[in-house]
Order: sequence, then structure tokens, then C-alpha cells
Amino acid sequence: MAELDRNTAPEVKAFDRMTLRKERVESLANGARLHIIADPSCPMTHICIAASGGKDEAESQAVAITAAHLLPEGSKEFDYDTTADIIDFYGANLSGSTSDHLTRLDLTTLAQYAAELLPVVTATVRAPDFTPERLEAAKSLLSARCAYNDSRVDHIAYKAAYSLIAGEESAKTRFATAQDFVSVGSDAVRSQQRNVFQSCGIDVFLCGGADDRLEQGVRDMAASFPAGRGITPQVHPFTPSPAQTLHIERPGSEQSAVQVMIPAIGREHPDYIPLRLAVTALGGFFGSRLMQNIRENKGLTYGISASLSGMQEGSFIDISAQCAPQHTERLLDELRSELHDMATNPLSPDELLRMRLFEQTRLASLLDNAVATGGHYITALAVGLPDGYFERQERITASITAEDIADVAARYLIADNMRIAIVG
Repeated sequence: MAELDRNTAPEVKAFDRMTLRKERVESLANGARLHIIADPSCPMTHICIAASGGKDEAESQAVAITAAHLLPEGSKEFDYDTTADIIDFYGANLSGSTSDHLTRLDLTTLAQYAAELLPVVTATVRAPDFTPERLEAAKSLLSARCAYNDSRVDHIAYKAAYSLIAGEESAKTRFATAQDFVSVGSDAVRSQQRNVFQSCGIDVFLCGGADDRLEQGVRDMAASFPAGRGITPQVHPFTPSPAQTLHIERPGSEQSAVQVMIPAIGREHPDYIPLRLAVTALGGFFGSRLMQNIRENKGLTYGISASLSGMQEGSFIDISAQCAPQHTERLLDELRSELHDMATNPLSPDELLRMRLFEQTRLASLLDNAVATGGHYITALAVGLPDGYFERQERITASITAEDIADVAARYLIADNMRIAIVG
């Protein structure tokens, strides 16, 4: 083996053209849809059952979260102990989760065992079940987790700023409280599980290692799901409040959280991907401008980040940091200056290269294997990605110029549009 030369930086090469593996989609007679992103050479298999209906459609966010959390707890056919023993025996992972408009059951396992685990997954979707003891344990855990999050200044700031972006009437701002979890009833949880898992609202993803036998097994599983219309997603556009600054006092806090959100264009807009690249250059990775200035040069915070979040209801630029309470205004002044500089001081060739390589590395990670690629298609369903989104990202990331980024920054990174929450 050749000895490593630790004195010479490795050569940095440009990425070749990237092509995303296509999914095969089958519409079944019962209304369910099967998505296959298979590679028999992949050692892992990921099966995702994504059902229409999440936190926004549920009786409450607490009910939706509790119902999803309890999905791996068992079924009418396999009780909690039996389910846990089978999953543990095969070294697999079975988990439930919920987002704004989806409820998911995910199985990750070695490909060689996937077919053996299908009966457990099928039974969980067809007839989920849990004991009173497991419900109480889930409520206790979720309530404690919620109470902890609600004690953190960054979490409080995020919820306050998000309410300004989404609007007070948005279902997304009906944030669950610790008491909400304590009050969740068994009937509400069972109703939520039963309502979401109806065939016309279900998408089944088979990702990773899969042979013909497993494909047919998953197809048969999806075809057996209860017939029904499912839940229609309730998508209501954001109604942002006017730009403003909220100060929320948390006496005794050693750090203050600064959360900034700016309304943005949707994913379908031709400027969306250039804007996302501009936001990455602003604060999306360690070498970004906000990190270089506010962390490295000014020492005002240990970390500051920026991202562009696109949802079906709307999009927003999200900038967050924590700092000593006496530095919050100075941090915001520096942020305003950096927003202005993004438009008036274009990225240097080195800045542009670092941002481009960071983004291309992220895109390349989706091509690592069929499980990673499947994750992209699951995300596409969850947030409503437009067709051809990966290809547009790949093309624009490879060709965007510093002048392009300055142009979108001038139009969308506007300090006067900031919704700010300061908690501490």
C-alpha cells in the first residue's frame, strides 16, 4: 500500500454528469401505488408505507404523533412482544413517523431477511394494535420529550418565527404541548391509524436489495391493504404576518436564540433552485459567509445556519443562531450586512467552487445506492417535489455563476422582509 502524503492536498475533480435511477410505479386495483427502486446487489432493503394524512389532517398534532409512534408496537396478529422479538431476531428496524401530510411505517433490514418480515409489516398496516400499557408509556415519553423541547430557547424561537410565516390560522401552528400528549385517548389514536391506512391513500416504496420474489411479496402486501378513499391532504397557503421582531423573555437563559424567517418563492418557480444555492452560500455549510463572518471573524456565535425550506403551503428562508444575550442586536446587524453583500459583492471563484462542490456532493449521495435514491422519491411525495427536480438541481448547480447568485439574492434575500424571534 502506498504511503499517504499528508503534506499535499488531494486533487479536487469536477463531478461528472449525475443521473438519478428511475423508479417504477404501479397502480394497483385497490388504489394503492407501488414504487420500486430496486438493485439486487444492494445488501439493504427499505420498505416504506406512506399513507396520506398527517399532523395537519389529524384531530391534533399530539394524536397524529402518538398514532405514528405506536405503529411498531404490534398488531391484532402479532402482539408487542412477538413483533419486537421478530424484528430483533432479524436485526431489523421498524419505526413509525408522521409529517405534515403523511404517516409512515418504515422497515429497514438486510435484503436477505426482507421477505421474512413482510407478514409483520402487512399485519401492522391492516390491523395495528396496542395495549393500554404501551399507550401510557408512549404518552409519557412523548410528553416528556415535548416538555424538554419547549424549555429550549431555540425551539421556542423557531415556533414563534414559524407562526409569523405560516399565519396564526395555519394548522401547522397548532403545536402540540406536553399536556396534549397526556390527554390523548385510545379511541382517537385507533381512529387516526384506521383512517390513514386505506388503500387509495397509500404509497408503498420498495428500495434497495430486491429480487422478483420480494417484489411480488410487496406487491401482494400492498394489494391486501384495506380498501378506502384515505385522507385528502389539507393544503392551505401560508398567510405571513407583516415583518416584525418578537422578543420573548426567558430569565436565566445563558444564551439567546435568534430565529429569522423570510417568505420565499415555491419549488415550482424557476428561481427556486438558484435561490437555494444562494442560501447555501450564505449559511448552508461550514465555509459559508455567515459562518466565516459571524462565527470565525466576529466570534458572536458558535454556529449560525441558513436554509431554504419548501413546503406545499409555501416556502421560507430559515436563519438561526444562538449567542450571548448582549450580542443579539450586533448579530442581526451583521446578518443584514451579509444579506446586502450577497447581492452587491458576488461570490469569489473560491466561494463559488466550495458551494458548488458541497451541493454536488449532497446530490451525489442520493446515487450511492438504491436505498438512498428511494429516499429522494419518498421525500418527493412528502413535500410535493415537481417532476424532474433532481435533474434541474444537477444542471443548475453545475452551471450557476456568481452573477446568477447575486441576482437572486438581490430579489429575495431582503432584510426588510425578516420575521425575527429573539428568545432569552
